[in-house]
Amino acid sequence: MVTSAASVGAYLWTKDQIHTIPTSPGSGSTPGGAPDIVGRCAERACNYLVLGSDSRKGLTPEELAAFGTDEFIGGQNRSDTIILVHTRPGQQQAIFLSFPRDLWVDIPGVGMDRINSAFQDGIDGGGAQLVARTVKNLTGMQIHHVMYVSLLGFQRVVDALGGVDMCVPYPMKDPLALLDIPAGCQHFDGITALGYVRTRHQPCDTIPDFARISRQQQFMRAVIAKLLRPGELLRLPELVPQLLQNLVVDEGLNPAELVYLAGRLQGVGTENADFRAVPTIPEGIYDADGTYVSVVTMIQPDADELFRRLREGRPLGDLGTDLAQTPPSPANIITSVISSGGGPAEEVLTVLTEGGFNTSPGNVDASGVALPKKGSMILYRDGAEAMAKVVATYFTDLELVPAPEGSLGAGEDVAVVVTSGYQVPDPNENPPVECPAA
Repeated sequence: MVTSAASVGAYLWTKDQIHTIPTSPGSGSTPGGAPDIVGRCAERACNYLVLGSDSRKGLTPEELAAFGTDEFIGGQNRSDTIILVHTRPGQQQAIFLSFPRDLWVDIPGVGMDRINSAFQDGIDGGGAQLVARTVKNLTGMQIHHVMYVSLLGFQRVVDALGGVDMCVPYPMKDPLALLDIPAGCQHFDGITALGYVRTRHQPCDTIPDFARISRQQQFMRAVIAKLLRPGELLRLPELVPQLLQNLVVDEGLNPAELVYLAGRLQGVGTENADFRAVPTIPEGIYDADGTYVSVVTMIQPDADELFRRLREGRPLGDLGTDLAQTPPSPANIITSVISSGGGPAEEVLTVLTEGGFNTSPGNVDASGVALPKKGSMILYRDGAEAMAKVVATYFTDLELVPAPEGSLGAGEDVAVVVTSGYQVPDPNENPPVECPAA
């Protein structure tokens, strides 16, 4: 457990070293004077707004050559990653809700525009407060805290974590994101992780921004799996201050509270992290000037129902788990490994965990499962064939088989069944031959 002394020490060490966003009325408020960012959590729930901007400040000449300068992208600030993290302490659960950057919304005082343009005045010009107000109006949920990270800050956060182990089924190249990685399991440093969560130009990306949300969710699931390892939990008191130095947070966010909350993660599994996206679809519309623009619009009544269930703390069902014309995100696929134990099962589970899948069911003893046939295979529940095809991109030699009733645990989507002699294929020698189903 994290001691109170460690929490106080982290707070005193960090409080004067981080850039903060004002939360007091007048620094970004609704017309009635209530702050857009409350700065203190409610008793039953807390909402954190996570903003990632495309600011080029602090990048190397090589990175500027690839990403372009701020002037090159128009000289405006844009928040290309917007995630609302909804937590309920009593349920020990966190829901990560992604907003597509081109979501067409009513921005207070501005009018209809893409949601990422609400941040155009930047972190020091009230951009965070305006995004918070926009999200509050859209969802009906108060924003309690804000965390903002630039491109450089994201790199440094990942490096402070010691990097992240990731498994990817395809080799990936994107000069615009400085991404060039082979397929398979590897260690991501900060610059590689940044390229991975930013890339929008991969062969299977039918809708690039939706595919990017899927990869961001996959990456966050892998990060959470790393942080919940016993050894990493012990590092959290010293790690939180290092992370905060690379973020901009609201002035009401107390680092000591974050250290304390991090300590309470002990015993909480990755199944307590739930990844969703606002139900949306690409659409062409005409703006107020009569110009035809390509944007993303909400699917109703699904979006409003998702917001309502979040506000009320009710189960979300399948709302927000799918993105149009995009394969299911590994972060939303609950996967087990069925085996008689041994090395192959552990290796398969590691590939899935570092691939960003929800592997909370872990290894399951094959002796208690009625399997439809002998040998290694991928089982999937009714309606989860698209999920199974995503899993199959990592295990290209396995047949997809519908799961007999009772062979999968409650809530499981897919199970990888492996025999004692199974060997995980080298994805660079035997890459997937087609894109997984959307």
